[in-house]
Amino acid sequence: MKLFNLLYEFLVDDGWEFEFDDRNEIFRLEVSGLNSEFICFIIADEEQESLICNTYIHEQIPFHKRSEICEFMNRLNYELANGNFEMDMEDGEVRFRTYLDLEGSQPSKEQVLNLIWTGSQIFDTYFPGFMKIINEDYTSLDAVKHCTPSGDLPLL
Repeated sequence: MKLFNLLYEFLVDDGWEFEFDDRNEIFRLEVSGLNSEFICFIIADEEQESLICNTYIHEQIPFHKRSEICEFMNRLNYELANGNFEMDMEDGEVRFRTYLDLEGSQPSKEQVLNLIWTGSQIFDTYFPGFMKIINEDYTSLDAVKHCTPSGDLPLL
């Protein structure tokens, strides 16, 4: 079965509300976290036999804050076991990317849900740090400490 069709079935069976573009094999869904709302785009790449989930926030990073946000994301990315933060330096768009390599196999429903929830949960954990840098002039290190009071970054 095509990845796109399988993903469609998983999302319907799990009760997700979503939009899709079957020509480009992309799904769009919204996820509510404790700290923000997120938009997830899931790309079913048949040729590469993979699923990619890009999770976005609604906010764009102001130009004068992008360097500090880059350092914040770099500090986070260094410790993350699954996925990474990325920013478009031209427009300040930030996303968290997760990836599932499926060469020669079909994904399970649990793998698909993990793909979606990993990005949303990690973004939700660190969203307050992004806002502290943007709105309260926190440094990247202070923002990390704000998000992880114990000082240990979770290895999700």
